[in-house]
Amino acid sequence: MIEAWGYLAGMYRPTAFDVADERDLFDLVEVASFGHLITAGPDGFDATGLPFLLDPHAGPRGHLRGHVARANPQWRAANGARAFVLFPLVDGYVSPSWYPSKAEHAKVVPTWNYEVVHVHGTVRVHDDVDWVRALLTELTDRHETVRAGDRPWAVTDAPPQFIDIQLRAIVGVEVEIERIEGKRKLSQNRSDSDRAGIVDALAGSPRLGDRAVAEAMRAIHE
Repeated sequence: MIEAWGYLAGMYRPTAFDVADERDLFDLVEVASFGHLITAGPDGFDATGLPFLLDPHAGPRGHLRGHVARANPQWRAANGARAFVLFPLVDGYVSPSWYPSKAEHAKVVPTWNYEVVHVHGTVRVHDDVDWVRALLTELTDRHETVRAGDRPWAVTDAPPQFIDIQLRAIVGVEVEIERIEGKRKLSQNRSDSDRAGIVDALAGSPRLGDRAVAEAMRAIHE
């Protein structure tokens, strides 16, 4: 099983749902920010969810940088290993009752809409305090600037000795991207009226994820 891991087939991407432009794929990774690092270990697959920074200009295809807890055993067997990083974005159930075409011919069935990006590559472990400090500073600055408004927190706000202790408790990981694939299954194969029915229903849902799907549909169909 583990030997075959290096030869995983690509994502199933019908033409209507394929995200073919690498710039669009990188944009989706940036939006997602949080991915699941999956590697094959001696006892099966290991997975860790973590925030990633994308550097699209590093190496021939770009790099992903992140960190895991030192206590997490995944990193100890990951250096030089093949990795799969899953970036889920939005998803939601689609009822055929929302299609105007249901009243016309009733030949409709339920489905699920979603956006997702898959990254394949090789892991490099950075058990290096300076590397991790630079990563955390950049990661913090990026998310604090966007989410904390006029009160962003900086790594330098905390006592240096405290930060040094925290840094020694984590290990850096970098994924050298070898292949990146994405899929937007957002009812591109439905009529305009059916898509409008889906967007209206999802936009009025109490589920935050449903409303996010509605926004994603509007973005690509407008």
